[in-house]
Amino acid sequence: MNSGGAERVVTTLANYFALQYNVTIITIVNTTPFYTLNKEITLKSCVNEINNSKNLVSALKNNTKLIKTIKKHLKSENIDLVLSFMTTSNVLSLIASRSLKIPCIISERSNPYIYTNNSFWDKLVKYTYPKANFLVVQSNLIKNYYQTFVKSNKVLILSNPISETLSSQKNISKKRTPTIINVGRLDSNKAQDVLLKAFASINKKDWKLVLIGDGELRKDYEKLTKKLHIANKVIFTGNINDVQNYYNTASIFAFTSKSEGFPNALIEAMYFEMACISTDCPTGPSDIIENTKNGFLIEVNNQSQLESRLIELIDNNTLRDSLGKEAFKTAKAYEVSQVAEKWNELIIKLI
Repeated sequence: MNSGGAERVVTTLANYFALQYNVTIITIVNTTPFYTLNKEITLKSCVNEINNSKNLVSALKNNTKLIKTIKKHLKSENIDLVLSFMTTSNVLSLIASRSLKIPCIISERSNPYIYTNNSFWDKLVKYTYPKANFLVVQSNLIKNYYQTFVKSNKVLILSNPISETLSSQKNISKKRTPTIINVGRLDSNKAQDVLLKAFASINKKDWKLVLIGDGELRKDYEKLTKKLHIANKVIFTGNINDVQNYYNTASIFAFTSKSEGFPNALIEAMYFEMACISTDCPTGPSDIIENTKNGFLIEVNNQSQLESRLIELIDNNTLRDSLGKEAFKTAKAYEVSQVAEKWNELIIKLI
């Protein structure tokens, strides 16, 4: 339950369902939730820290313990239905829930063409996933992958909801500043280095760039800003709880990912009526953005295209406003009430 896209989705759905169901969240590792949870939600964990498996035998031993703990929690909380997110949790939850004859809906959050499992986990996925009542994914490309070994009528596309806690803090009366933002983990897949280089190249006076998030490449990116002579114009916020302040006041959202499961930050920025530029990466952005109508799509790793679109938006306030208004029309379909009710239809079928 740290910061992150999947964690925000779990929090958003849990808070929504807590109004009509008894909700328990079981995490593999004991963590303090980054996002605010409804006080009625019960939190359980399996271990305080993960023991890295040294070989196949230790892996089997560690995961067997986790399954036993999950089963214990399912029994003690009188669970009627399991919703699971992420590959490891999906496999463990399926084994635990099916052994207790509890229905289980699993959800994959990443692109399986990019993030591949080792041979051991690949076999576990192909053995367990067909046993799920439903498998929820975010795009047709990902659906096609899982349909090769899971019955097609079990694989469903459901969008990620925008957190109600976040959407309720939208404030269109706020004045927008000459600021470009990027929201996401600072790693090679999010490719913020491309954005930093593009920002340095266009060198627009009075504009600043804010990178919201943290990750293993933060120090490298901080060094890069010094090398590019833009350190005084780039802000690294780390993980924050008030991202809505930037969505309300920044002027441009730039998304440079090489791949996505579903781009949560992009749809959030669109909901806040920001002018958005995104790579046309697999998967998600092209399902949300209609190029030049409600945002801009650019090629992955294409710095020159990014520079061109940034300059176009920086120099044209009217264009920024029009793209932002169209973006909001698209993003409204991702409000939690609409998305969560589609999840609820699945829940009602199984309990």
